[in-house]
Amino acid sequence: MPITWRRASCNDIGPCLAIQPKHFGCNPAGPEAVFNVWKHLASSPFFASAVMEAHPPIGGHCLVGFGAAVFVLPGFVDAEIANPRPDINSRIFANILSGRPVLAIREDVALANGDRGVDVAVLFGSWRDEILSPAERDDIQTVYASSFAECLAGYRIRRIIHESVDGPGKQFAEKSVVYQTIAEFPEPGRTIYLMTRESARAMPASIGNIIFKFNEPMLRLRKSDQQLLLSALRGATDLELVAELGLTLAAIKARWRSILTLVSEKVPALTKAEEESERRGKQRRHRVLAYVRAHPEELRPYDWKQRPGREARWMSANRRR
Repeated sequence: MPITWRRASCNDIGPCLAIQPKHFGCNPAGPEAVFNVWKHLASSPFFASAVMEAHPPIGGHCLVGFGAAVFVLPGFVDAEIANPRPDINSRIFANILSGRPVLAIREDVALANGDRGVDVAVLFGSWRDEILSPAERDDIQTVYASSFAECLAGYRIRRIIHESVDGPGKQFAEKSVVYQTIAEFPEPGRTIYLMTRESARAMPASIGNIIFKFNEPMLRLRKSDQQLLLSALRGATDLELVAELGLTLAAIKARWRSILTLVSEKVPALTKAEEESERRGKQRRHRVLAYVRAHPEELRPYDWKQRPGREARWMSANRRR
Protein backbone atom coordinates (compact mmCIF):
# COMPACT_ATOMS: atom_id res chain seq x y z
CA MET A 1 0.00 0.00 0.00
CA PRO A 2 2.08 2.97 -1.24
CA ILE A 3 2.30 6.20 0.73
CA THR A 4 3.33 9.22 -1.33
CA TRP A 5 3.85 12.89 -0.58
CA ARG A 6 3.25 16.25 -2.21
CA ARG A 7 3.60 19.86 -1.14
CA ALA A 8 0.70 21.33 0.84
CA SER A 9 -1.63 23.95 -0.60
CA CYS A 10 -3.75 26.47 1.28
CA ASN A 11 -6.74 24.14 0.98
CA ASP A 12 -4.85 21.34 2.77
CA ILE A 13 -4.12 23.28 5.95
CA GLY A 14 -7.38 22.63 7.83
CA PRO A 15 -7.47 18.84 7.29
CA CYS A 16 -3.72 18.57 7.96
CA LEU A 17 -3.81 20.44 11.27
CA ALA A 18 -6.72 18.26 12.44
CA ILE A 19 -4.31 15.31 12.56
CA GLN A 20 -2.61 16.68 15.68
CA PRO A 21 -4.26 19.84 17.09
CA LYS A 22 -1.52 20.29 19.71
CA HIS A 23 0.69 21.58 16.90
CA PHE A 24 -1.74 24.36 16.01
CA GLY A 25 -0.05 27.14 18.05
CA CYS A 26 -3.20 29.21 18.62
CA ASN A 27 -2.25 30.77 22.00
CA PRO A 28 -2.63 33.67 22.63
CA ALA A 29 -3.95 34.91 19.26
CA GLY A 30 -6.80 32.44 18.91
CA PRO A 31 -7.50 29.73 16.34
CA GLU A 32 -9.00 31.87 13.57
CA ALA A 33 -6.09 34.31 13.38
CA VAL A 34 -3.54 31.51 13.55
CA PHE A 35 -5.37 29.47 10.91
CA ASN A 36 -5.09 32.46 8.57
CA VAL A 37 -1.35 32.63 9.29
CA TRP A 38 -1.00 28.94 8.38
CA LYS A 39 -2.81 29.57 5.09
CA HIS A 40 -0.57 32.56 4.38
CA LEU A 41 2.55 30.52 5.10
CA ALA A 42 1.39 27.78 2.71
CA SER A 43 1.81 30.24 -0.19
CA SER A 44 5.39 31.17 0.79
CA PRO A 45 8.36 29.71 -1.10
CA PHE A 46 10.09 29.29 2.27
CA PHE A 47 7.39 27.09 3.78
CA ALA A 48 8.64 23.52 3.45
CA SER A 49 5.65 21.18 3.57
CA ALA A 50 4.68 17.58 2.88
CA VAL A 51 1.18 16.09 2.75
CA MET A 52 1.38 12.29 3.02
CA GLU A 53 -1.33 10.33 1.24
CA ALA A 54 -2.20 6.63 1.13
CA HIS A 55 -3.32 4.88 -2.07
CA PRO A 56 -5.79 3.27 -1.49
CA PRO A 57 -6.95 5.08 1.68
CA ILE A 58 -6.19 3.62 5.11
CA GLY A 59 -9.12 3.45 7.51
CA GLY A 60 -11.12 5.71 5.22
CA HIS A 61 -8.38 8.37 5.13
CA CYS A 62 -6.35 9.32 2.07
CA LEU A 63 -4.53 12.11 3.92
CA VAL A 64 -2.56 10.26 6.61
CA GLY A 65 0.23 12.67 7.60
CA PHE A 66 1.58 16.19 7.38
CA GLY A 67 4.90 17.90 7.99
CA ALA A 68 5.77 21.59 7.76
CA ALA A 69 8.69 23.87 8.52
CA VAL A 70 9.50 27.52 7.92
CA PHE A 71 12.72 29.50 7.49
CA VAL A 72 13.31 31.88 10.40
CA LEU A 73 15.81 34.60 11.25
CA PRO A 74 18.80 33.46 13.36
CA GLY A 75 17.88 35.74 16.26
CA PHE A 76 14.70 33.72 16.83
CA VAL A 77 16.59 30.43 17.15
CA ASP A 78 19.25 32.07 19.35
CA ALA A 79 16.53 33.29 21.72
CA GLU A 80 14.79 29.90 21.85
CA ILE A 81 18.06 28.14 22.69
CA ALA A 82 18.96 30.72 25.35
CA ASN A 83 15.51 30.61 26.96
CA PRO A 84 13.69 27.42 25.94
CA ARG A 85 9.95 27.40 26.63
CA PRO A 86 7.09 25.27 25.34
CA ASP A 87 4.87 26.37 22.45
CA ILE A 88 7.37 27.64 19.88
CA ASN A 89 4.66 27.80 17.21
CA SER A 90 2.64 30.29 19.25
CA ARG A 91 5.62 32.63 19.53
CA ILE A 92 6.29 32.43 15.79
CA PHE A 93 2.66 33.21 14.97
CA ALA A 94 2.43 35.98 17.59
CA ASN A 95 5.47 37.64 16.01
CA ILE A 96 3.94 37.36 12.53
CA LEU A 97 0.60 38.80 13.66
CA SER A 98 2.26 41.71 15.47
CA GLY A 99 4.52 42.53 12.52
CA ARG A 100 7.75 41.68 14.35
CA PRO A 101 10.45 40.10 12.15
CA VAL A 102 10.79 36.37 12.57
CA LEU A 103 10.44 34.82 9.11
CA ALA A 104 13.28 34.88 6.60
CA ILE A 105 12.49 36.60 3.29
CA ARG A 106 14.31 36.07 0.00
CA GLU A 107 17.11 38.52 0.79
CA ASP A 108 17.74 36.83 4.16
CA VAL A 109 17.80 33.37 2.59
CA ALA A 110 20.17 34.54 -0.16
CA LEU A 111 22.58 36.03 2.39
CA ALA A 112 22.44 32.93 4.59
CA ASN A 113 22.72 30.53 1.66
CA GLY A 114 25.87 32.33 0.51
CA ASP A 115 27.43 32.37 3.96
CA ARG A 116 26.71 30.68 7.29
CA GLY A 117 23.44 28.90 6.54
CA VAL A 118 19.67 29.09 6.92
CA ASP A 119 17.80 28.42 10.18
CA VAL A 120 14.64 26.31 10.08
CA ALA A 121 11.81 25.87 12.61
CA VAL A 122 9.70 22.72 12.30
CA LEU A 123 6.04 23.65 12.82
CA PHE A 124 4.35 20.29 12.39
CA GLY A 125 5.23 16.63 12.02
CA SER A 126 2.60 13.98 12.69
CA TRP A 127 0.46 11.24 11.15
CA ARG A 128 -2.63 9.17 11.92
CA ASP A 129 -0.75 6.68 14.04
CA GLU A 130 -3.88 5.01 15.41
CA ILE A 131 -4.94 3.60 12.01
CA LEU A 132 -1.51 2.46 10.78
CA SER A 133 -0.11 -1.05 10.88
CA PRO A 134 3.56 -1.43 11.93
CA ALA A 135 4.58 -1.73 8.26
CA GLU A 136 2.57 1.36 7.30
CA ARG A 137 4.08 3.24 10.23
CA ASP A 138 7.57 2.40 8.97
CA ASP A 139 6.58 3.53 5.46
CA ILE A 140 5.20 6.87 6.58
CA GLN A 141 8.25 7.61 8.73
CA THR A 142 10.48 6.93 5.71
CA VAL A 143 8.33 9.18 3.49
CA TYR A 144 8.27 11.88 6.19
CA ALA A 145 12.07 11.92 6.48
CA SER A 146 12.75 11.81 2.74
CA SER A 147 10.16 14.50 1.94
CA PHE A 148 11.67 16.78 4.59
CA ALA A 149 15.12 16.30 3.06
CA GLU A 150 13.79 16.99 -0.45
CA CYS A 151 11.98 20.17 0.63
CA LEU A 152 15.22 21.52 2.15
CA ALA A 153 17.50 20.30 -0.65
CA GLY A 154 19.69 23.00 -2.18
CA TYR A 155 19.70 25.26 0.88
CA ARG A 156 22.74 25.67 3.11
CA ILE A 157 20.99 24.58 6.31
CA ARG A 158 22.60 25.75 9.54
CA ARG A 159 20.22 24.72 12.35
CA ILE A 160 16.82 23.05 12.65
CA ILE A 161 14.79 23.65 15.82
CA HIS A 162 11.91 21.28 16.47
CA GLU A 163 9.35 21.13 19.27
CA SER A 164 7.63 17.75 19.52
CA VAL A 165 4.44 17.07 21.42
CA ASP A 166 3.32 13.69 22.74
CA GLY A 167 2.47 11.49 19.79
CA PRO A 168 4.06 9.78 16.79
CA GLY A 169 6.19 12.79 15.80
CA LYS A 170 7.83 12.82 19.21
CA GLN A 171 8.44 9.07 19.14
CA PHE A 172 10.07 9.47 15.75
CA ALA A 173 12.26 12.36 16.94
CA GLU A 174 13.39 10.43 20.01
CA LYS A 175 14.61 7.61 17.78
CA SER A 176 16.72 10.03 15.76
CA VAL A 177 20.11 10.53 17.37
CA VAL A 178 20.89 13.43 15.05
CA TYR A 179 18.78 15.69 17.28
CA GLN A 180 20.13 17.05 20.54
CA THR A 181 17.64 17.75 23.32
CA ILE A 182 17.48 21.42 24.36
CA ALA A 183 14.71 21.17 26.97
CA GLU A 184 11.92 18.87 28.15
CA PHE A 185 8.59 19.96 29.62
CA PRO A 186 6.84 16.88 31.04
CA GLU A 187 3.60 18.61 32.06
CA PRO A 188 2.60 19.82 28.59
CA GLY A 189 4.39 16.79 27.12
CA ARG A 190 6.78 18.73 24.93
CA THR A 191 10.45 18.43 24.05
CA ILE A 192 12.59 20.93 22.14
CA TYR A 193 15.28 19.48 19.89
CA LEU A 194 18.05 21.02 17.81
CA MET A 195 19.77 19.54 14.77
CA THR A 196 23.04 20.93 13.43
CA ARG A 197 25.63 19.80 10.91
CA GLU A 198 27.75 18.59 13.81
CA SER A 199 24.99 16.49 15.39
CA ALA A 200 24.08 15.04 11.98
CA ARG A 201 27.67 13.92 11.41
CA ALA A 202 27.42 11.80 14.56
CA MET A 203 25.23 9.40 12.57
CA PRO A 204 26.72 9.05 9.05
CA ALA A 205 23.78 7.02 7.68
CA SER A 206 21.08 9.41 8.91
CA ILE A 207 18.81 11.61 6.80
CA GLY A 208 20.43 14.58 8.56
CA ASN A 209 23.55 14.22 6.44
CA ILE A 210 21.44 14.62 3.30
CA ILE A 211 19.68 17.67 4.76
CA PHE A 212 22.97 19.38 5.64
CA LYS A 213 24.72 18.54 2.38
CA PHE A 214 25.29 21.65 0.28
CA ASN A 215 26.99 22.36 -3.05
CA GLU A 216 27.80 25.85 -4.28
CA PRO A 217 25.68 26.71 -7.36
CA MET A 218 27.56 27.05 -10.63
CA LEU A 219 25.12 28.75 -12.99
CA ARG A 220 24.45 32.04 -11.16
CA LEU A 221 20.92 32.12 -12.50
CA ARG A 222 18.82 35.25 -12.23
CA LYS A 223 15.64 35.09 -10.16
CA SER A 224 13.56 35.28 -13.36
CA ASP A 225 15.44 32.32 -14.85
CA GLN A 226 14.96 30.33 -11.65
CA GLN A 227 11.21 31.04 -11.80
CA LEU A 228 11.03 29.81 -15.39
CA LEU A 229 12.92 26.60 -14.59
CA LEU A 230 10.86 25.89 -11.47
CA SER A 231 7.67 26.18 -13.51
CA ALA A 232 9.13 24.05 -16.31
CA LEU A 233 10.07 21.38 -13.76
CA ARG A 234 6.40 21.27 -12.75
CA GLY A 235 5.56 20.51 -16.38
CA ALA A 236 4.56 23.97 -17.65
CA THR A 237 4.66 24.40 -21.43
CA ASP A 238 5.91 27.57 -23.12
CA LEU A 239 2.32 28.79 -23.54
CA GLU A 240 1.62 28.15 -19.87
CA LEU A 241 4.84 30.01 -18.98
CA VAL A 242 3.55 32.99 -20.99
CA ALA A 243 0.47 33.17 -18.78
CA GLU A 244 2.31 32.40 -15.53
CA LEU A 245 5.24 34.78 -15.99
CA GLY A 246 3.38 37.52 -17.87
CA LEU A 247 5.76 37.47 -20.86
CA THR A 248 5.33 37.07 -24.59
CA LEU A 249 6.08 33.75 -26.27
CA ALA A 250 9.07 35.38 -27.98
CA ALA A 251 10.39 36.51 -24.59
CA ILE A 252 9.99 32.98 -23.17
CA LYS A 253 11.93 31.49 -26.08
CA ALA A 254 14.62 34.17 -25.72
CA ARG A 255 14.93 33.38 -22.03
CA TRP A 256 15.32 29.68 -22.79
CA ARG A 257 18.08 30.50 -25.31
CA SER A 258 19.83 32.60 -22.66
CA ILE A 259 19.64 29.78 -20.10
CA LEU A 260 20.88 27.19 -22.60
CA THR A 261 23.82 29.42 -23.54
CA LEU A 262 24.70 29.92 -19.88
CA VAL A 263 24.53 26.18 -19.17
CA SER A 264 26.69 25.39 -22.20
CA GLU A 265 29.34 27.75 -20.80
CA LYS A 266 29.20 26.58 -17.18
CA VAL A 267 28.40 22.87 -17.66
CA PRO A 268 29.58 22.10 -21.22
CA ALA A 269 29.12 18.33 -20.85
CA LEU A 270 25.34 18.86 -20.83
CA THR A 271 25.20 20.58 -24.20
CA LYS A 272 27.92 18.75 -26.12
CA ALA A 273 27.97 18.83 -29.83
CA GLU A 274 25.21 17.46 -31.91
CA GLU A 275 23.56 18.81 -34.97
CA GLU A 276 21.28 21.68 -34.01
CA SER A 277 17.62 21.09 -34.77
CA GLU A 278 14.25 21.77 -33.19
CA ARG A 279 14.35 18.30 -31.66
CA ARG A 280 17.87 18.92 -30.44
CA GLY A 281 16.66 22.13 -28.75
CA LYS A 282 14.03 20.16 -26.86
CA GLN A 283 16.62 17.58 -25.87
CA ARG A 284 18.86 20.34 -24.55
CA ARG A 285 15.98 21.68 -22.45
CA HIS A 286 15.35 18.21 -21.02
CA ARG A 287 19.01 17.87 -20.06
CA VAL A 288 19.01 21.30 -18.38
CA LEU A 289 15.88 20.40 -16.42
CA ALA A 290 17.42 17.08 -15.39
CA TYR A 291 20.53 18.95 -14.24
CA VAL A 292 18.71 21.50 -12.07
CA ARG A 293 16.45 18.75 -10.67
CA ALA A 294 19.61 16.95 -9.52
CA HIS A 295 21.22 20.23 -8.37
CA PRO A 296 18.45 22.14 -6.54
CA GLU A 297 20.98 24.67 -5.22
CA GLU A 298 20.84 26.25 -8.70
CA LEU A 299 17.21 27.25 -8.04
CA ARG A 300 17.66 28.71 -4.54
CA PRO A 301 18.34 32.36 -3.60
CA TYR A 302 22.08 32.91 -3.27
CA ASP A 303 24.14 35.99 -2.49
CA TRP A 304 27.02 36.14 -4.98
CA LYS A 305 28.67 39.17 -3.39
CA GLN A 306 32.18 38.75 -2.07
CA ARG A 307 32.48 37.21 1.37
CA PRO A 308 34.06 40.23 3.15
CA GLY A 309 31.28 42.22 4.79
CA ARG A 310 28.66 39.46 4.49
CA GLU A 311 28.22 39.16 8.24
CA ALA A 312 27.69 42.91 8.53
CA ARG A 313 25.08 42.86 5.74
CA TRP A 314 23.30 39.90 7.40
CA MET A 315 23.11 41.68 10.74
CA SER A 316 21.98 44.88 9.00
CA ALA A 317 19.19 43.00 7.22
CA ASN A 318 18.01 41.53 10.52
CA ARG A 319 18.03 44.98 12.21
CA ARG A 320 16.01 46.47 9.36
CA ARG A 321 13.37 43.80 9.67
